[in-house]
Amino acid sequence: MILLAFAAALAGPPEASPQPDLSDDRVRLATQLDVLDALVDNGMAEQAMAMVAEMHKQGADDPRIDVAQGRAMHQRGLDHDAERALEAAVKRAPRSGDAWSALGVLQADLGKLPAAEASLSKAVKFEPKNPDIQNNYGFVLLAVGKPELAIPAFQAALAADPSSTRARNNLGFAYVRLDRYDEALEMFRAASAEPDARYNFGVACEQHGDRAAALTSYQAAVTAQPGHALAVVALSRLLKEGSP
Repeated sequence: MILLAFAAALAGPPEASPQPDLSDDRVRLATQLDVLDALVDNGMAEQAMAMVAEMHKQGADDPRIDVAQGRAMHQRGLDHDAERALEAAVKRAPRSGDAWSALGVLQADLGKLPAAEASLSKAVKFEPKNPDIQNNYGFVLLAVGKPELAIPAFQAALAADPSSTRARNNLGFAYVRLDRYDEALEMFRAASAEPDARYNFGVACEQHGDRAAALTSYQAAVTAQPGHALAVVALSRLLKEGSP
């Protein structure tokens, strides 16, 4: 206790964090954009849209505001308004990976998969080391039936963020689409514990149309963890579907 107190005395009082100079227009805008992005990232769409309105009222004009507004509108279900906002953003900032990515995600949710693929391809071009953009691009490539192209996108996402369980799971789904089952199971196991890995592998196999492999994997999940809720339901459903 004495040594700890002495060390604390030597360290001195904590230094106060420097405060942004809000009298500088550029600093103020950057600070507001950070807050706006945080609101959208945390699903606080109402607050984000209110902040956008206030920023516009104050004369702020930046394509990143359009991106945040479009994302917030998408969260609110105002998809057509969101699409217009994001299309305006990419016109104003055609080299913005964030803008193209937000537009691509919206287009994918609207079922406009070719458009989403094109938008996310541009997003990747401008931000190749952004794991979220690479993940979304790979997901759309899977959706349009291009698993061989999705794999490099998921690998790039994993290289940018080695801790990403999402990238590993998505990579597992892509491997299954190409009948590379051993590599797929390896990815699922790297992403989660054996019961969940087996369940996810089963889902991927079922989506791929391999009912026998899915059934075996769901059974393995239940064996590894009796009472695994998702695996029990999936296994029961497949067994019922297979009964006369």
